[in-house]
This record gives sequence, C-alpha cells and structure tokens, in this order.
Amino acid sequence: YNLEDKNIIAQKTAALVQSGMYILTSGGTSILEFAKSLDPNLNATFFTCSLNAAIEFAHHPSIEVVMIGDKVSKDSMLTTGASAVQTIESIQADLCILGINSLDTQFGLSENDWEVVQIKKAMIKASKKTICIGISEKLNSQQKIKVANLDEIDILITELDPNDPTLLPFKHKGLTIY
Repeated sequence: YNLEDKNIIAQKTAALVQSGMYILTSGGTSILEFAKSLDPNLNATFFTCSLNAAIEFAHHPSIEVVMIGDKVSKDSMLTTGASAVQTIESIQADLCILGINSLDTQFGLSENDWEVVQIKKAMIKASKKTICIGISEKLNSQQKIKVANLDEIDILITELDPNDPTLLPFKHKGLTIY
C-alpha cells in the first residue's frame, strides 16, 4: 500500500539517524520501510514495541535492538501495557520516530487505540526530539484519542516536497518539514 511513497519517507527519515543514537520507534508500515532503508554501516540502538519492526531491525548488521515487552495487541502488533510504559520512561532517547494514523493542525497527533496512545505518549516524553512519519493522506484528519499537541512534535516527514501547500499549515505551527 503506497510503497513508493513510504520508500520516500523512509529515505528522508533514515538520513536523520546517526551512529551512536538511541532511538524509540512505534510500529506501522512506514516504520518497517524506514528500518529496511537504514545504512548498513549505521551503529545505533533501537528500542521498539513493534514486533514487526524489531524483526526488521534485527536483520541489520550493526544495530542493537531492544524489544520493549508486555501484552501484545493483536490489532497493532505492538506490545502495550503498564510495564512497557515503565520501561520506556527509563530510556533517554535521542529520537522518537512515530508512524502516524492522524495528524491535524488543531487536534494534533491522534490514535484510536487507548493502549497505543499511552505507548506513544511515553515515547515522546522519553526523547529529545520527536519525528512523525506517514503518508500525506493521514494529514488533516483526527482519531478519537489525542496523543500529543503539535508543539510536542519537532519534525514531520511525508512523501511530499517540504514546500507543498498541504504542509504549510504544519510549518506555520512550528514543525520542521522534510
């Protein structure tokens, strides 16, 4: 589904990752494409609650992968729950890379799964910078549960050119656009 666009997003995101970083990631297909696109020489540590992302990161020759565990959500293929949140709270990550379901200039980042929301909130708080990645069709939409306001997000990456008019309202709200 939109593989070409997700590959563009993956390349843009991978360019922001540097060796030595500690990175928290959520799940989703954009995260999987990002994991596949990482430089083979990258030496970094990835913490994830995503079963699928952990497997993809594990294929990389020099990435350390830490699977954050707890109850597995069969819908999202993420681990969720109190012990996963507590584990995330003990991490001081350089980057948090979140796949998005909905992002709106007024409501912010939102989801429809309460437990996934708790994981994403913890990841944002545990990171120096937060990057939201996703195809542009997920912009200007909202789900029922807020994850974060836009001022809690540093960077937005889509398949669009950063100067695309669709992205200007997000840029005006202070997000760096790639």
